[in-house]
Parts: sequence; structure tokens; C-alpha cells
Amino acid sequence: MRFRILGPLEVFDGTHWRGISAAKPRTLLATLLVQRDVPVPADRLGAELWGEREPKAATNLIQQYVMRLRRELGDRQGRLLVTRPPGYQMVLADEDDVDAAAFTRLGNSGRAALAAGDAERAAGLLARALALWRGPALADVPTGPLVEAEAARLAEQRLDVLQSRIEADLACGRHAALVPELRQSVREHPLREGLWGQLMLALYRSGRQAEALDAYREVHRLLAGELSIEPSAPLCNLQLRMLRGDPRLDLPEPEAEDEDEAGTGTGNRPERGARRRHRPGSRPSEGAVQDGQATTAPRQLPSAVGGFAGRRAELRLLDGLPADASAGPGPAVCVIAGTAGAGKTTLALHWAHRAAPHFPDGQLYVNLHGFAPATGPMPPGEAIRGFLEALSVAPERIPDALEARAALLRTETAGRRLLFVLDNAADAAQVRPLLPGSAGCAVVVTSRSQLAGLAVTDGALLLSLDVLPREEALELLAARLGTDRVASEPEPVTELIDLCARLPLALAVTAARAAGRPGFPLSAVVAELRDVRGRLEALDAGEGVSSVRAVFSWSYRRLDSGTARVFRLLGLHPGREVAAPSVAALACLPVREAAAALTALARVHLITEHRPGRYSFHDLLRAYATDLTVAEDPEDGRTAALHRLLDHCLHSARAARGHLAPARSEVPLPPPVPGSVPHCPEDYEQAMAWFESEHAVLLAVADAAGPAGFDGHAWQLPLAMADFLHLSGRWHDWVTSQRTAIVAARKQGDRAGTALCHCESGRAAIRMRRYAEADQELLRALELQRGLGDLTAQADTLRTLAWSSEQQGDYRAALHRVAQVLELQRAVGNLAGQAGALNNLGWCLTHLGEHEKALARCREALRLHRAGGTLLGAAYVWETLGFIHHAMGQYTEAVDSYRQCRDGFRRFGNRYGEADALRNLGKSLREAGDPEAAREAWRDALVILDELDHPDADAVRELLRTTAG
Repeated sequence: MRFRILGPLEVFDGTHWRGISAAKPRTLLATLLVQRDVPVPADRLGAELWGEREPKAATNLIQQYVMRLRRELGDRQGRLLVTRPPGYQMVLADEDDVDAAAFTRLGNSGRAALAAGDAERAAGLLARALALWRGPALADVPTGPLVEAEAARLAEQRLDVLQSRIEADLACGRHAALVPELRQSVREHPLREGLWGQLMLALYRSGRQAEALDAYREVHRLLAGELSIEPSAPLCNLQLRMLRGDPRLDLPEPEAEDEDEAGTGTGNRPERGARRRHRPGSRPSEGAVQDGQATTAPRQLPSAVGGFAGRRAELRLLDGLPADASAGPGPAVCVIAGTAGAGKTTLALHWAHRAAPHFPDGQLYVNLHGFAPATGPMPPGEAIRGFLEALSVAPERIPDALEARAALLRTETAGRRLLFVLDNAADAAQVRPLLPGSAGCAVVVTSRSQLAGLAVTDGALLLSLDVLPREEALELLAARLGTDRVASEPEPVTELIDLCARLPLALAVTAARAAGRPGFPLSAVVAELRDVRGRLEALDAGEGVSSVRAVFSWSYRRLDSGTARVFRLLGLHPGREVAAPSVAALACLPVREAAAALTALARVHLITEHRPGRYSFHDLLRAYATDLTVAEDPEDGRTAALHRLLDHCLHSARAARGHLAPARSEVPLPPPVPGSVPHCPEDYEQAMAWFESEHAVLLAVADAAGPAGFDGHAWQLPLAMADFLHLSGRWHDWVTSQRTAIVAARKQGDRAGTALCHCESGRAAIRMRRYAEADQELLRALELQRGLGDLTAQADTLRTLAWSSEQQGDYRAALHRVAQVLELQRAVGNLAGQAGALNNLGWCLTHLGEHEKALARCREALRLHRAGGTLLGAAYVWETLGFIHHAMGQYTEAVDSYRQCRDGFRRFGNRYGEADALRNLGKSLREAGDPEAAREAWRDALVILDELDHPDADAVRELLRTTAG
């Protein structure tokens, strides 16, 4: 296992980087990682997990979190997360298994190289160290004392490394390129005087002395205003030296290596860029004489693309390759992988041109046509022949056998400093024979495949290229259209970036179209792109490499038929992300085969695995997949695929809802169609977790079902989701989805379904405190149900009307409606329904001050629940009994009732019900004069609510804050 803490906490399981979903196990893992040198005692872990709110059962909970974490890490034997008195310890195979350790090692090596005068190598090492950062350290870990201290230490260390890297870049003469970065750095760290000094020096060496002195005045004002102090002595001295024009501030010219290079008898230094004498054992460079003939170092790089913008983090990572090439035993290899149109070749060539001076013996380039639809991938032997000829190897010396050719290439490149750009590779097998064999060379590979095998066998650095961040997409448009034109239409530009899915190729094609029509507003270009079906045609510049559709097709055509079919059918999936079970239903495949197809698609970057087991693709690839399925799959096949998906979603949601509200009456469903296997959670916790992962997809599927002709799914799916949306606090989604459901049920002509949707819409409106709207919806439902003669449905709606009255404080009206519910439940002989109505009567009566009557109704409700075996219903009655006893000042009885309630909910896995019972139990314990027991109950409630990420957690924290221990 490997771990990343320089950003959100992530774990690499050998295949994927993934997060730890639950907050407490994530905090536990973070604590053990930052204290990995020593065992962490249980009490220290408790302080990290809960602070001052540590529950009484903390030791047992920590043991549960350890077991859960071991399962997630595949460490069931406890060899990685070791039990080591007095607590636990992470035992890693290699110190660099944590990115923070690799960062420290690279930072120390870089600073050592800088101190030794090797600024170029230092810059590369320090850039590699900084490239490990993905955001603030431990960004998604709730902060305890240890985590907070480590995050602060790492942040300070990062700033130190940043300053050292800038110092190295300044020593290498990159002063002009550093100015924008330094301006941003001093904005982020305005009290860091070292950064201000580096900004001043970068400006001064760029010929911008006035701006350098302005920077000094700015930091002077800042320090005087914020801290009432003067700048430090080094900064003051730097300003004085600039005012005097001290020549020592200029970057020194390189020293001559021998008397001939210095110029015979003149004593002058050579001009910048003058050739230096070759190192012993190296090959001669351009213009040298070899074997009596002049040789020329190959310069095969195609022209770089104009208007390049963005990719700063990736460029910094690539900038470390020259140092790696010099330091390692073999060549430095970097694979740039990404989806079609992500700008892999553009990035590789842009960097290769700027890095060319580091490789004086030449730059070699080949397009391997790994995804070319017509010719197929170039054989490795053909690519090697081209390289050998470029290196002036006579044709008769080039052998026929691939292995012999590869060996000759390694021989010819030994001792040289060469840069290889292997563009558009198909797979690792195509690349390996092309790799040089010794240090001094660097290889940049671009591919739509991940080529993870090169990382395993050849130590390649894997750089995954995603779509552009929004700010870099804006930079690309500004570079190609001009800053003024882009700034003049901010809203169309924002929409244009979204319509192009931030894909560099799409943005470049759009910019070219706009540049060719300078008199047209950008809003006109945006209007052409709004039609999703026509967007791919609008993003066609007339050539294969400039057509988004054509570039996508090169990846698609390499797929086997089964994987290609899965990709096409993904165009039918309405959700923003997919997982293997739903794709299995869509494609009528076993889940294992669907998962394999998704992995294959992710490998060639036609989709992205943005979370473990969760895949997505941007809108342009979605449009391409949709076009393909319409063109290649018969209409009845597409309809059947969508039907399987909808049945999978509906039956899975219904199975999950059964654990959230088991007493709910359900509309009978026909069995799922063949090939649609529902997911069936085993308990309340699994049901909530499944809904958490899938609810956004389910909402999208419900919205798409009606327009696709599946009106039944369009109203039944929102009903199946309702209890989750209620319990998780997603009330706006609850309201919106029920409006969609009502329209679909009416369209289908299902009066009973329409009534249910009106009733659910009323429930949602009550939670949103829209009581007039709620009553209107519920009365519509009641009218339909009375017309159908459905007494059970009428009872449910009347109970919800009673809840509306209760929420408005009108317990008389609520009591009247609950009495009607009781009559209806007796008429249909529903014991559980009668018990529920009696419980509701008790709730209303106690709010009207009639506590004895309330107790009697609740005791009768308990008797009926026990007789009918509905023990979960009994838990709700115990909750009401606890409330009644508390209202009567009978706190001992209230405590006993809430404990019964807690045990009942715990028995059925209803974690929210258990937490609510604990919250009320704490209130009764406080009134009974036992504040410490009250705080213990609230701490236990908070553990559950935090695990559920429930909004009620804040109210419990407030109880703990305001109640003295």
C-alpha cells in the first residue's frame, strides 16, 4: 500500500488511488500515518477522533474503526496496521510509501544540490517535490491536535521548498518566467519576506528595475501597516544594491572551459549559448566531425502549437526530467496519458522545445500512430530505423531483427544526451524497444492508454491529463482570441468553456472558428454549440486531427466489440456517473464483465474513474457515445437497454427504502425484466450508504424516464427515494422530484399513483414549512383516494395532514385527523396501523396537556405492536412515552422509555432513530440531575450523526457545549 497526505488523504491499492469514505476511519488513518515512527496510544487516538467530546465507549469504537480500516486496506491480518502496545502503528515497507516522506527526501536532495552549485539538478528535484502536492495537506481530515500540527509543519516545509526551487530557477536564468508565479506567491503569503526578495530579484534581472523597487515599497507598506515593523536587513540591503546598480545582482555568465573557448589572447568570456567542450565519453554534437564526416545532431521535433496556455503543474513535473536523466542509471521516462483531445501532444511538444537546450545531442520524434484508424500502430522496428538513420547510422548497419535493432539503438545513444518524444503510443510493448539504455536521455511518451506497465518495469512517471481547469481554459481562449475579446463577453465565454467540456481540442477548434469571424460576437459561436446533437459537427475544423468526432473515433475503433457496445450504451445513461451494477443492467451483462469493460474504457481514457468504482465522462464524449448508439444499435435494443437500467434503479431503490421505512405501504411492482438484477442492501446502514452513492444518478434517471416513455418509473422512483431524501436533509430534491412524479403519474393515468405522489409532495412541503402548499397537495390526494375507495391510502394521507397541523402547533386539528386515521385502520383490520394511530393520539394529547390519556393511548399502542410483532413500531411508541414522562416531570420513567426506544432502533439498524433517542435520553438525564450521563448519551449520538454526515449533528454539539460536565 502507498498513501498520499499532501492533499486529501488517499490510498493506492496497486491499481487505483482512492479515498477513505467515512470520517472517523479517515482521521484514524491520518493520525497513524503522521505518527508512523511510533505506536499511537489509544487515549491519543481518542483525543484526535473526538477531542473533548470523547464518548465513554471510545476504546470499543476505536477497535471497530481499526477493523473497518483493515478491511478497506485489505489488511485483515493486521500486518500493515499493527496492534502494538500501548495502541496501534502503521508499519510501511518503504518510507517513500507516504508522499510526505518522498517530498522531504526530494526537498533535502534538491537543497543539497543547490548548495553544491548544481542549480539545474536542484530545480528539477525541487519541482518534483512540489508536484507531489494536490492541495492543503490532509485537506479532508477533521483536524485533531496531531493532524493539525503535521498539516501546519508540512505547509511550512512546502513554502521552504518553494523558495529553494525559485532560488534554483533564478540561478538557472529563468527570472522572467518566474515573475507571474512570484506575484501569486506573495499574494498568498504576504508576510514571507524571502518571496518578496525573490520577486524583486526576478524583476530586476528581467530589466524591470522600477517594478522591483515598487515591490519593495509594497512590502514596506504591508509590514508597517500589519505589524508596525520595517523590512528585514536582507530585504533592505537588496533594495540598496538595486538602487546602486550592484553588478553582483546580475546572473553570472558561464565560465569558459578552456583557453580556446575563452578566445585566444583576449581574456573575454564566450557569448551565451556558445558550445562547450564535450564530456569524456560523450558523442559529438552538431557541427562536430566524426569518422572524417560532419555530423548533425537530429532536430526532429515538429513545431510547437501556438497559443499554448495552462498546464503549469504538469510543466513543473516535466521540468524535473533533465535532472532525473542525469542522476539515474537509465533514461528518465514520462508517460502523458489522457482522453482524446486533452492536449497530450501539444503539452509534450511545448515542453520538449523549451527543454531542448538540456539535450544538446539532439531531439528525436516519432508518431507511433497507436490509434490511427487506417494504418494501425507503427511497428517498433520501423520507428527504430528512423531513429538510427537520424543518428547517422548507415542503412547497411541496421539489422532486420527487432531485438538487434533495439540493441543497436541503445549502443548508438550511450553517452549522449538525447530527448525522445514518442507520440501516440498504443501500448507499453510498442514503446519498450524504443527506450535508450543509459543515463543522460529522457523519453516523453503520449498515449490514450495508461501504460501502467512502463511504471512497473521501466520506472516511468505517469502523468494523467484531464480536461483543463476553468481558469486555464480561459487562458487558452485569451491566448488565441486576445484578452480584450474574451474579457468583453464574460458570460458567453463561461458558457463556451462549459459547452466545450474544458477539452483543449474543442476549445482550440472553437477559438479557430471565432478567430475566422472577428466581426461575430462570441455569443453567436455559443449559440451554434448549444444543440448537443449538433455540437460535434460544430467542433469540426475540417481535418482529422482537428475534428473532435474524428479524434474520438480513433480510440473507439480500437475497442473490442463487447467493450465498444458498452461505450455506446453509456450514451443512454442519464446519470453524471455510472457504476458496474447499473452498467451490467444497461448492457445485460454479469457485473464482473461490466466492471471489466469499464476498466478497459478507463484505460484508454474514454471514461474516467474519478472515484473507486465510479466512472464518468465529459459531455462531448457523452454526445459521441449517444450518436454511436443511435447509429449502430437498433431502436428496440436501445429501448430494452434503458428498460433494464430503469428496472435496476427502481427495484434497487425500493429494496433500500424497505430498510429505511419498513412499515410503509408500497405500490406493487412487476418483476424486473430479464438482465436487470437489483442491488439489495442488507440493513439500514447499507441502504443509506447505497442511496448516498446513487441518489444523484437516481434523480437524473427519474427525470429522464418520462421523456423516454417510461412514465411508471418516472413517478415510482421518486417515491422510492423519498424517505432517503427526507432523512438525509435533501429536502429541495425531495420537493422537486415529487413534482416530476406527479406529472408522470397523471400522464400515465394512474389515479392511485397520482394520489401517492400528491401525498409525498405534501410531506416534502411540510418539511420545507410550506404548510398551505402541503395541505393543498394532501387534500388533492385525499380526494382521489376517496374516489377510489382506498381506505388504507386515506389513512396515510390523513396521518400526514395531522403532521402538518402538528407542525403548525394546531394539536386540536391534528387530534381530530388522527382519530379519523384510527377509525379507518380499524375498518381495514390493520393492527400496526391502529397502533401507529394510537401512538399519534398520545403525542397530540400530551401536547394538549392531557398526559394521563396520552399514556393510556400509548400503552394500548404498545400492546397492539407486540401482538402484531411490529417491534420497530414499538420503538416509536417508546419515543412518545419518553416525551410524555419528560413533560410530566417523571424523568426516571422518561430515561427508561428513551433507553427502550434506543435499543429498539439499534436492534433494527435504524441509526438515525438511535441517535435521536440518545439525544432525547440526554435531555432527560440532564433534568434528572446527571449531566455527565447526559453528555455521554450526546457524545454517542454525535458519533452516529457524524458517521451519517447528518445535519442534526450541529444541534447535538450545541447541547454538549452548553451543558457543563
